[in-house]
Amino acid sequence: MKSANIPHLYTRNGIFYYRNNSVWKSLNTRCKKEAFRKVSHILFGTTPATNSNQQSVTKLAIPSTPELIKAYLKENGHRWCAREYTRINSALGFIPKGEISKAVAIKLKTTILKTKTVTTFNRYLKYFNAFYRWVLANNVTVTVNPFEGLKVLEKKRNIAEGRKAYTPEQLKVLFKFAEGYGKNDIRYWLIMIGRYTGARMNEICQLKPEDITSEAIHIRGDVLKTDNAKRSIPIHPKLVQLGIMEWVSECTGERLFHEWRPVKGSFSHSASKWFSRNSPFKSNGKAEVDFHSLRHTVATELKHSGVASQYAAQILGHSNGNITYDRYGKGINLIALIEAVETIGAVIN
Repeated sequence: MKSANIPHLYTRNGIFYYRNNSVWKSLNTRCKKEAFRKVSHILFGTTPATNSNQQSVTKLAIPSTPELIKAYLKENGHRWCAREYTRINSALGFIPKGEISKAVAIKLKTTILKTKTVTTFNRYLKYFNAFYRWVLANNVTVTVNPFEGLKVLEKKRNIAEGRKAYTPEQLKVLFKFAEGYGKNDIRYWLIMIGRYTGARMNEICQLKPEDITSEAIHIRGDVLKTDNAKRSIPIHPKLVQLGIMEWVSECTGERLFHEWRPVKGSFSHSASKWFSRNSPFKSNGKAEVDFHSLRHTVATELKHSGVASQYAAQILGHSNGNITYDRYGKGINLIALIEAVETIGAVIN
């Protein structure tokens, strides 16, 4: 890349480029005068004439933010599942329609943090930055990412201090709550499958009749959190004892939980609302434990029983954090996992 002896203006194979630190943009012209006009517009918002007799050139139009968002989603939407697409689209909807300066971005940050948590804001910021990286690469008139550097640092905390696992007493309350619906009800089986597999709610809600056999529960839905989430879990003897195979055989829908229809790519949307609204652990509008706490309960039981981490990761659909297991491992034989699964609920059933 050769300098054209004009600040920020470079040429390669006869085509002129604008450069500002790490930002490179093609000016789509071989004419040095035209390139100079475009660079002047980018830097100063004006387009100088090269001599007094020359007419001024029309100022380059900056596409509106909604137009840019629409183009971004159209080009990149195929990369995301329906649920992630909805999240990204909703987050980008917070960006004002006009020209976004650093001051506007900072004001937006302040506004969002008044109603959202730091974690939620940082997730939105991740989407904002990804969007602006695309804009910088695809639009010559935008040269700065106004959201750069706005991440809010969160206080580090012990992972175990996050969501709490159920205590034996709370599990008894949960079982009584589930039994109130009866064994022909999807709400009963949502809780029981969660209790004896540690599967995510969205994974359970995607299960089909053929996914549950006398040997295993196969997690293979269309919308899974990670690649590791696709797995097979040996069926827990307690689920068989409770009559899960009879319930599965009587299912007439394509999915076992077909009554809960997916909303914006989330199969667990309705189930999650039902559980949070009817939780027997609700106090002052907030529950100490929720459905996802069952996952923490299973993880805790596996750990306390001395189950090898790679077995626990296979059951829960986690990454092993080890290249040997994650990249080259082909999953663990179901027979090897049966003993590990049977430790779930060994203390209280």
